[in-house]
Amino acid sequence: MNPYQIISLDMFQTLVNIEDRRNHIWRPILQQDFSKERALELGQLLLRHYFEQSAAIRDAGGFYTSKEIFRSGFEKVFMEHKLSFDSLKAVDILFAEHRLSDLYEDTEPFLQKIIEAYQVCIVSDTDTLMLPDFYKDYPIKLFTSEEYRSYKNDGLNRMFSEVIAFYGVQPGEILHIGDSPSDVLGAARAGIRTCWINRTGSAWKHEVQPDVTVGNLEELSTILETGAALHAERGLEPSEF
Repeated sequence: MNPYQIISLDMFQTLVNIEDRRNHIWRPILQQDFSKERALELGQLLLRHYFEQSAAIRDAGGFYTSKEIFRSGFEKVFMEHKLSFDSLKAVDILFAEHRLSDLYEDTEPFLQKIIEAYQVCIVSDTDTLMLPDFYKDYPIKLFTSEEYRSYKNDGLNRMFSEVIAFYGVQPGEILHIGDSPSDVLGAARAGIRTCWINRTGSAWKHEVQPDVTVGNLEELSTILETGAALHAERGLEPSEF
């Protein structure tokens, strides 16, 4: 018997890499003024606006779609840098490039392995239109913030509560894997076990600690196999390995 029944996965920077699409996003926006350095600068500024606004919305108990937040972010970036480009068209470009994100090399081998032993879902703080559709090739349930009008790390925990309710299991029988603090903090608040996938070698800066930290999905696959073996041999609970 496996120690976990459900494997829950974040999408971006966990299964797919959006970073490689940055230049494709900003080239049609900046046109003759495009450079990789400029794309990096404005891309970081856009993300800062996105996270600041989404945090403010979450703290106020409200909800806006990713499309609405990114449109507002583009408008701020364009105003600050005196760029003349339609913000909705920019969002369309951004969404299209997100859908083209490449899978990490370890993603498909990991998915092929875990679907044999676990029920699997993707939980993403995005609009459905942003997501690459490779997951449709697998028996994977999708939970998005757009559908449930909630964020992973909001105070109500609706996203992860929906996951728990859908599968009808105890929170500790679910392992959620993601690259962001929201993945770990939101899941932990719901009683779900957490795995921080730290592909960039960053430092963890929060009081609440992930149950597991890995650098890639191959490492996690080994841990799951080892944990399942220990559970079978010794009757351990999920929290004991």
